[in-house]
Amino acid sequence: MSGVSRTTATVAGVALPGVLVAVTAFLAPVPAGSGTRGPEQIRLPAQDTASLCPGPFELGAEAEGLDEEFASAGAPETRARAVTVEAGAPDGSRSTAAIRAEQLPAVAGGGAGGSADGGRTLRFETAAEPFVTGDDVVDGPALFTGLAADEAPALTSGVQTASADSGDVAGLAAHTCDTPLTRAVFSGVSTMTGDDAQLVLGNPGDAPVSVRIALTGETGPVDIAGTDAFTIGPQQVRHIPLGALATGVPILGAEVTAEDGQVTAALQHVRRDGLTARGIEYASAQTVLDEVVAVPVATAGAVRLRVTNPGDRAVTAELSAHAADGPVELDRSSVALPAHGTAEVELGEDLPESSVRVEAEAPVTAQATVTGGDDLAHYAAAEPLGDTQLAVLPETGDGVEGSLVLSAGSGTVEIAEIGAGGSQAGTRLVDLAEDRATVLSLAEFPEAVALELRNPAGAEVSAALGLRSEAGVSGFAVPAPPTGVDYQDVRLER
Repeated sequence: MSGVSRTTATVAGVALPGVLVAVTAFLAPVPAGSGTRGPEQIRLPAQDTASLCPGPFELGAEAEGLDEEFASAGAPETRARAVTVEAGAPDGSRSTAAIRAEQLPAVAGGGAGGSADGGRTLRFETAAEPFVTGDDVVDGPALFTGLAADEAPALTSGVQTASADSGDVAGLAAHTCDTPLTRAVFSGVSTMTGDDAQLVLGNPGDAPVSVRIALTGETGPVDIAGTDAFTIGPQQVRHIPLGALATGVPILGAEVTAEDGQVTAALQHVRRDGLTARGIEYASAQTVLDEVVAVPVATAGAVRLRVTNPGDRAVTAELSAHAADGPVELDRSSVALPAHGTAEVELGEDLPESSVRVEAEAPVTAQATVTGGDDLAHYAAAEPLGDTQLAVLPETGDGVEGSLVLSAGSGTVEIAEIGAGGSQAGTRLVDLAEDRATVLSLAEFPEAVALELRNPAGAEVSAALGLRSEAGVSGFAVPAPPTGVDYQDVRLER
């Protein structure tokens, strides 16, 4: 697996007469499939992986019961499921993980309540072979834990969907469940009237985690009303309304930093025009900060790009885009970014599915928002694909379509179709091109409940998925690959 640690560090030991001293050192891992290692080299166990789904939309009191004429005044029904497949260990063996599913308590409004001992277990499945969990209705955050098998990391992935074509809150929201991280950036935030933006922060661990939130705007840092520090309790999810931190800001970015652990982070976005629903969406965190970032956009429509500059000096970012037919002409080809600021640029009213490239003199990150009808879709700057990554597809029915977009690049990516039982149902090779993006319809994978994207040659390519239905549009991400197995060298000296 590509996530194997390659850190090198040593701890020196002193050899004394008649005293046995253990000396440890981290070594580069043995190549996959080799199994050759010295007698002094041991493997550390593969780690479990956590995927946390935010659960149903958390609505403020002002959104409840606004108008009885609507069929649904509350949040739409939310469903979640997960998939596991075989993963390779460094010695060449392959194993399948088990998945434990739990429902966790949420803490609304940034408060400090909630249970510290977790929620109820939805199911526990021991996997002797690949499998798919049920497509379950959830009334709270859902935590899927992939339990590593032997030395093979847990190659698992979860997804949640919410859909409603009428009511005070309507639209389509498909979201890849979040994995823990230490830093997350969101650029597509607004706290103007009609925009309900909330950070959804989760802690799947057993100890509290302290986080700090910083806000950025068109001219630089934005002052926070009240505290910028929050604590996420063990096995707990907190909703933090950004309107309570900064009111009436049209262009806003938010950065979350975990100070003593890891958290999951997502952005819940509900848009209304009075009582008229204008869209629902969950945005994934932008974890990539670089001088060149790719934002795959798998929804056609009016595209607005937000770019955040976390650095201490102002920079200019150059913008370009590639669709399946080649380069796309944008309404704007550059944007000026203040230090610790977020800027917005309109790229076009009718852009095709494409991949946007952002290039600056210093590390930046970006997010695209696509408006399709009365709904919206968010796409985050995406890390290049690792060796093997697994993306669960939402439950689809009649009238539901989707796309997979791969950014412009060189090399070949292999896509495996994972069927309803979790086993591979077929594969195809996709040749990339430097002058165009690759756009694949999900209809090309009719048996798939998940797609396994394999990039063993390390092609510099990013990917995202989009979904379309009568309810609206939504974008969702390809989750990061699991971590692999670390190695430690232990020598005994007399």
